[in-house]
Amino acid sequence: MKILSKSIPLPSILVSLLMLISLTISAQSPTEHWRPSIHFSPKKNWMNDPNGLIYFKGYYHLFFQHNPKGNDWGNMSWGHARSKDLWHWEELPLAIPHGEEFIFSGCVVWDKDHVSGLGDASKDLLVAIYTADYPNKKQEQHLAYSNDDGLTWKKYDQNPILDIQLLNFRDPNIIWHHSSKQFIMSVAKPLNRSVQFYGSKNLLKWDLLSEFSNQGELEMIWECPSLVELPIEGREKESKWVLFNSSQGVQKGFVGMQYFVGEFNGKTFINENTSDTKLFVDYGKDFYAAIPFYNTAPNEVMWLGWALSWQYAKEQPTFPWKGQMSSVRKLSLVDTHEGLRLKQDFQPDYSSLEPTFQAKDISISKPKILNGMKMLQGKSYLIDLEIESTNADRWGLKWQSVDNPKEYTVVAFDENKKQWFIDRSHSGKILSPGFFKLDAAPWVEGKAKHVRVLVDHSMLELLAQEGTVAISSLRFPHSIKENLSVFSEKGKLDLKQITIWEVK
Repeated sequence: MKILSKSIPLPSILVSLLMLISLTISAQSPTEHWRPSIHFSPKKNWMNDPNGLIYFKGYYHLFFQHNPKGNDWGNMSWGHARSKDLWHWEELPLAIPHGEEFIFSGCVVWDKDHVSGLGDASKDLLVAIYTADYPNKKQEQHLAYSNDDGLTWKKYDQNPILDIQLLNFRDPNIIWHHSSKQFIMSVAKPLNRSVQFYGSKNLLKWDLLSEFSNQGELEMIWECPSLVELPIEGREKESKWVLFNSSQGVQKGFVGMQYFVGEFNGKTFINENTSDTKLFVDYGKDFYAAIPFYNTAPNEVMWLGWALSWQYAKEQPTFPWKGQMSSVRKLSLVDTHEGLRLKQDFQPDYSSLEPTFQAKDISISKPKILNGMKMLQGKSYLIDLEIESTNADRWGLKWQSVDNPKEYTVVAFDENKKQWFIDRSHSGKILSPGFFKLDAAPWVEGKAKHVRVLVDHSMLELLAQEGTVAISSLRFPHSIKENLSVFSEKGKLDLKQITIWEVK
């Protein structure tokens, strides 16, 4: 017991204690006004990388890095959610809890032929392969399996299935390679800036095939690799292999994702670009560790990522949860003047839905506020702009607080610099100095000035120019009520059309 000093009056101590309790309660007040509606976030506690994405029996399953005990990183286990439509997510009980080992990132595959020999052969079998992290000792690849569609899991009693005695060796992702009739695992050696490829016939025994390293962006470690075959739009039945990994992003010191386009022969991946070519998935700071869904329809590759940055993840001011996922995006490749480039499309396909608002052939020379639409205050909608022509210096969209005009967010195109950008430097609560830097992406020559922005409370995602440009950025406005305007600076903007879909 601590004895209080007689020189401090008891009422003063009580007042101080009450103030401290009040501040603690205030700091932990729920922030549901920032919670995305259609981007998954856990009901409570910390979340980072998506894991084990798989489409199975009518559900898209999302497993994820989760701390079941708190709102900060730790006690890493696999959380679980599922969705039928990629909009509405149902959170399920904890899938794979940690033991003495932390359960790090990995994947889930459907062992439809029961080649592993695990579980009940009369029931469908899902196999999870993930990194077991023994803090400050080593990382090795472990396996767990499920006979009840991923609701409960049993850890394999002969783990590990792959161990090369490294402290950093993680994030396995698996595909079925039809040509070589084997499972292919991509797994990262982060400090080596390399991805190793392993082959297996039964998901239990893995043989090293090859290693891809030291190309592209090398400033930060490599994590969360994935290898996929993507169709090339406009070229019937043509495809290329693409290797993704998480690394440094566009801005120095901030994480992001890169990709390599090339060929894979069942053993080796060959990059078709020069080794110093850097291709980035997303030009924002809040898209990381994305991996594709397993078992989707042929030629339908979809993924989602963690919509946050390690540089300020601890400072995200949300409670009782921390961390959210990006939208689901469909992937393909398209031809550009600089070669094949990644294309991303929001999923589900909003174009097939009836728009909530649409107007055509509009000319703007000063800001035009979009009023009278409740969905703009609900803050879950997709806005689509098709540009006919412009002689303006800058044009785009601006969200501005009704109560405080100095609080605003801008999504726009700079005609002089030829770049798309999101400016959140005055967007509300600023988490770190990185928030003051523009998230900007270069113009893709030959692609139309067409942009879509998905708005979901604290999430902003831009896909422009046929989905060849992506920028994902968080914001935390103090004001709940705000106006949305279309603006044009120092010139006229002719819109072919503006379309808005409300998302419920």
